[in-house]
Amino acid sequence: MNTKHIIAAVAIAFAGTTGAFASEATQFDIPASTLTRAAVKAELARAQAAGELSRPSALYGYAEPVAASTRSRAEVRSEAIQAARDHSFNLLYLGA
Repeated sequence: MNTKHIIAAVAIAFAGTTGAFASEATQFDIPASTLTRAAVKAELARAQAAGELSRPSALYGYAEPVAASTRSRAEVRSEAIQAARDHSFNLLYLGA
């Protein structure tokens, strides 16, 4: 092989990989907000007071309900210690 063949092969290989870096055909322009900083802060304070932002996941469009525990920390800890001593395995963690 001479130099021209090697350069041509490299150029073809490089041209084939550059297509993977192309961007989406549709670009979405996010419009600028019309609210002032004070209005946004007031809305945040209202939502926090109403309990609408109880978890950070609410900021991403889904809200997880906050569940209260029915057992004490000491109960859970003693159960974990006992399971470690018995080398027991909970089938719920198996996923089968």
